[in-house]
Amino acid sequence: MSGKQSEVSREIRLIADKLNETKYDFVNQLPISFEKEDKAKDIIIEFLEIVLKEFDLDDETAFDNVTNFGMRIGEFALNNGARLDESIDKISNIRRLLWKHIKEQVLVLEARIDTVLEVADIFDPLFDRAIFALSTAYMNSYRENLDKAEDEFLKLSAPVVPIFKGTAVLPIIGGIDEKRADQLMKTALYEAGQRELDYLFIDLSGVSVVDTMVAYHIFKIIKSLKLIGVETVLAGIRPEVSHTMVSLGIDFAKIKTHSSLQQALSMYMNVSNQIN
Repeated sequence: MSGKQSEVSREIRLIADKLNETKYDFVNQLPISFEKEDKAKDIIIEFLEIVLKEFDLDDETAFDNVTNFGMRIGEFALNNGARLDESIDKISNIRRLLWKHIKEQVLVLEARIDTVLEVADIFDPLFDRAIFALSTAYMNSYRENLDKAEDEFLKLSAPVVPIFKGTAVLPIIGGIDEKRADQLMKTALYEAGQRELDYLFIDLSGVSVVDTMVAYHIFKIIKSLKLIGVETVLAGIRPEVSHTMVSLGIDFAKIKTHSSLQQALSMYMNVSNQIN
């Protein structure tokens, strides 16, 4: 190591040692708005300790440590109801105040410009990584909540409504993708078994578009219900939807269909009355 490099390393170590000695005073000066102020301060102290230790470790280890810690900071902020922009602003403020603190040490030591640049090369990427990890924690939470909301929506969008003993209606509104089709299948089979259904009327009046995939899923549901002894009746097939199904080569010969749910139920009632 050259004399210049040795001097830079010495100055960096002095700055790091001084920051370590004054870290508690530094954190106590920070404006912290979390309800759990002591916990927030402990987290910031731990973060500073991780950053300061990275002067002796390789970059890959530093990034791993700060990434894991940034995720924890994000989870803590989420649990305290902080928005993403607020959390990023807090970390940016810590970075700004820390640089102010470093500047004071640089002036006291009359450190070289190379030392300042070296410190920047250590600190700034780690803070950037912490912000990235924090943002990732927020995004993961957002996706998790979105998935939960979607699952709840899918469950609510597949209601099996009993109308008579052994008979129920499954109204379908909106589009049908593979995920929703799976939920429709699960709900239809579960409710058919629980309610001991003989007939299930599937109302398609709220389905505006029927393509090959939608038609496939509908017929898959019908076939599955047939295997457990439930007869399925399709209702609410509008002319344009019927035309699309025919053009797709779908055979209605073995499936009961009606233009409206009212027509299907009236037909069912008439047959039931005749039998009784």
